[in-house]
Amino acid sequence: MTSFFAFGVSSSAEAAALLPVEPSPYLVSAITKNMFKLPEPDDDLVILSAHRGSWEIYPENSAYALQDAWNSQIESVEVDVRFTADKEVVLSHDYRIERESTGSGLLYNQNFSQLAKADLRDRHGRVFTDSHGRKAKFLTFSAALDLLSQYVSDGGRGYVMIVDVKAAVDDQDPTDPIELMQHCLDILATKANAQLSKAVVFKLKAKDAVDVGTVLNRTTYDPGLIGGLIIVENPDDPNVKDSGYDPHEDPIYDQWNVAPFSVQFEMNQFYKGDGLQDYFDYTDQKQGFATYHESNYYPEGVANSAGKCCFEHNTDPKSTAQRGIVPDYRGDPEMAIVNRTNLITTDLPDVIGDMLRQMGRRNTTKLSR
Repeated sequence: MTSFFAFGVSSSAEAAALLPVEPSPYLVSAITKNMFKLPEPDDDLVILSAHRGSWEIYPENSAYALQDAWNSQIESVEVDVRFTADKEVVLSHDYRIERESTGSGLLYNQNFSQLAKADLRDRHGRVFTDSHGRKAKFLTFSAALDLLSQYVSDGGRGYVMIVDVKAAVDDQDPTDPIELMQHCLDILATKANAQLSKAVVFKLKAKDAVDVGTVLNRTTYDPGLIGGLIIVENPDDPNVKDSGYDPHEDPIYDQWNVAPFSVQFEMNQFYKGDGLQDYFDYTDQKQGFATYHESNYYPEGVANSAGKCCFEHNTDPKSTAQRGIVPDYRGDPEMAIVNRTNLITTDLPDVIGDMLRQMGRRNTTKLSR
């Protein structure tokens, strides 16, 4: 297998920080250690990841949103990556760009030069302008790494970026998620910064990752050089349904559970008690568990949201709603907290953080040693 740092991709100039860079009190190695460890019932630390950065305040996946989360000492942010038509890797949750920006159309049909003309909107649809009159713009993955590098010190302190690798959304979308992940690895390699590489965690859906061999044989992913890998299971995935909700009978989960390197399983339950509940109670579990808590506010769960996963949420099996906001138990923070998780990705890290502190499960002093 080709060495991770052997690939070369032209790198853009280092991205300028748009907000002041506040030094991190945390060790990157301590963040990933606690992120990927097997959770115990008496653990007093749950790792938090700000979903798309601080997008209660700034446009999601923007440089502002990432920096604000890190400056608030949220130890991790999760960003979404997609290919443009000219194979630039950009941060965008949606495959259509109307909700996120002043642009329009399918992201995968546009070159980056076209995207660069658009201004980003906040979650209420307003075009964002900072106090200096600057607009927020689509961020390339390379530029996002440059921002992260300004927080990662030679002494190993810094923050973590979780990179959610998006797959094709329709028959016209040519995206291969493994190819996209490889391109991200190539870009990371051009930074030639081992400390930065350890601060980057990749995230793939189980149905896209397929198996350990596919990832390791088709990419230069090196578990010794990267921060880790998160595999996402959903209750409506065929492999989960085919197992009858028995983790022992889920071939994808079973083979990743014994992977010889750090794997985090993100269990995206649709409601408490669905099939993934059995995974949380799986006594043979060897890897860490994560979950995702979203906000029930716009745009999540509304029919006109432009992310494919967010056109409509019919996740309450008892709901008769056809469109609009549908009850979604993932919006209940208590559910995210009570499960045996050691990583929660959330739109509301401040709220979840306060709840965890009250439960004695937010001992961040562990991240400084």
